[in-house]
Amino acid sequence: MLKSLISNYCIFFRENRMEFGWIEGIQKNKAIVVPIKGKKQFLPANRIIFSWKDKVTPLNSNIARESIAIHIKKAKDFKKTFEVQTMHSLLDDVREYSLDELSANFLDDPKNTIDKLGLFITLRENSFWFKHNRNLTYTPRTQEELALLKIQLLRQEKIEEKRNKIQEWIKQLESGEWNKDSAISSEQKDLLQQIQNLLIKGSDSKYWKELSLILNLGPSLDIIKENKLKKWIYNAGEALSFSKLRILRADVKDFFSKDIYAEVKRIKEAPLIKTKKIQSGVPTFTIDSEKTLDYDDAFSVIEWNKNNIKIIVHITDLSYNLSPNDSIFKEAESRISSVYTVEESFPMLPKDLSNKIFSLKSDEYRNVLSFFFNLSRNGEWSLLDIDSRRIKVQKNLSYNEANKLVEEKKDFWSLLDRFCLKSQESRIENGALNIYRKEFDFDIRDPENIQITLLNRNSPANRIIEELAISVNSTVGNIFQKSDFPGIYRTQSSYEIIKEVENGKTLSMEHVRINPTKLSTIPDIHAGLGCEFYMQVTSPIRRFSDLIMQLQLKMLIENKEPIFSEDDLIIWSEKISSQQKKYKKAEKEILNYWKLKYVEQNLGAVFKAKARKKLANGNTEVELLELNLNIPTSGLGTVSEGKNILLKVNLVELQPPKLGVKYIENEKEKTHHILEKK
Repeated sequence: MLKSLISNYCIFFRENRMEFGWIEGIQKNKAIVVPIKGKKQFLPANRIIFSWKDKVTPLNSNIARESIAIHIKKAKDFKKTFEVQTMHSLLDDVREYSLDELSANFLDDPKNTIDKLGLFITLRENSFWFKHNRNLTYTPRTQEELALLKIQLLRQEKIEEKRNKIQEWIKQLESGEWNKDSAISSEQKDLLQQIQNLLIKGSDSKYWKELSLILNLGPSLDIIKENKLKKWIYNAGEALSFSKLRILRADVKDFFSKDIYAEVKRIKEAPLIKTKKIQSGVPTFTIDSEKTLDYDDAFSVIEWNKNNIKIIVHITDLSYNLSPNDSIFKEAESRISSVYTVEESFPMLPKDLSNKIFSLKSDEYRNVLSFFFNLSRNGEWSLLDIDSRRIKVQKNLSYNEANKLVEEKKDFWSLLDRFCLKSQESRIENGALNIYRKEFDFDIRDPENIQITLLNRNSPANRIIEELAISVNSTVGNIFQKSDFPGIYRTQSSYEIIKEVENGKTLSMEHVRINPTKLSTIPDIHAGLGCEFYMQVTSPIRRFSDLIMQLQLKMLIENKEPIFSEDDLIIWSEKISSQQKKYKKAEKEILNYWKLKYVEQNLGAVFKAKARKKLANGNTEVELLELNLNIPTSGLGTVSEGKNILLKVNLVELQPPKLGVKYIENEKEKTHHILEKK
């Protein structure tokens, strides 16, 4: 069969493309095909789908190529005159037809190879009227198939029209023809929203499948493509900041729907529940940062002497105003917690509630759930009672103000500090970790002059608040465990000390191997805090888990059936854990972004650092110790892992984050950047 094809012109498939050629000869049972362009092809007979001979055999491949071009032109001229629709109307749509059959029935001269070639090309390029079968036969489409195909083709035309339109708009965005001052159509506005959705969701976006092809984004969204998308929406006047993008990616909600405010109005107008009051003369305070507005815990000191302090820890009580059927409760469930970033906060509850009605603001009565304790000089907490109360906070103290009261030994303050220190030491003896963590206060009001201050989280005021919260949460955990009442525990398995702490150094995360905390309905230890059981209830304004456990606790102490079943709590535990991971990631990325902006602002400064690890691309990840910032660097050279070094920062790249540095070895230059302390 192959020998009969020698000196024939042919059509063959190469990489799913139909190509034209000339069969020069046979070698090892394969046809030697000279294509119009490119190298010779050695093809089995089944790769040649159509062939024809000319009256004159070409002398060589160059002449054959010229002849093929002439044949194709003539065939395409014939194609223009051929009525495929007429041929379709005259055929039976329940059978297959070979090319020879169709040629015999519809060509004036079936032996005219050029006309036959024209018919073949016509059928191959037009699949509307005929289905193409694998055996190179053709079946006329039925009327039903034609109707469906028309719909598909119309849809395809619209897709192509949309593709062309979008690509034209992108050209306008890149050239500046479409800018922030341009009047845009609703379609263009939709495009910007869809591009923003791509930035937020990446390949998980519902628009990815369509738009990634139109915009040539490939299979996933990397930093280069992300910057391209950000540039387009920036040029259109829809800038999306680094922080805003991280917040959106974490599914943080930045507004409340209108129907929520009807509930807010109801709560604002509701009177306080008349419970017993804490007398106005009893010292009652909150301690929090200067920026705080949502005060959810306070304490009162009733009596004190050198051996004991009778103290009441108050948690704002939302149970009188919120029930699981309320829209605000469901809103809190969807948000899981408040989110706090360097730039702004996103409350779990509307601000009229979190910062006003439920907030334990000074000089205003509030309903609270009160935990009565006796705190002894050896740091032991003894629960006396849990009951509902009304309180009026005397003053919302800042940490600095509370520290000053401790220093001045005012009233009970120095005793409370000393007893809380003993409480902390007792927990450490019980296995608790007292890990030093740096925390910062950011002033970014002027982005060109960022101020970062190192906070003292080991101050007396911080320790007092920490021990008050731990005493309440661990007590509640024990109560739930003993009562076998459904609850959500915060647990942490035992840790391992992997590195000794040098003299004069403090315990940090590099010394410890420890698993992260988990939420579970099964009671277990919290090793990091040295607590047998631990259950968070102290921040119902800010955390949904605390809100539901407050409602559950009220049922427990009133000897009522639980509001929430264990199955409810299991579902919430998983949801809370998943959402909190997203929030923490966003908070950390935004925090590190502003740290990096601060470093950029201090180009040329020398920072104390620790070499962490060599990266696959040859760069080195270091930790800027003063800022607690891990970041890749270039220009460091070979430095052993774990070594403390001084780095001069010469370059800052924000996206992706990276520093260009110089290793400082000169003893005369061994001064480094130090943050102010607060």
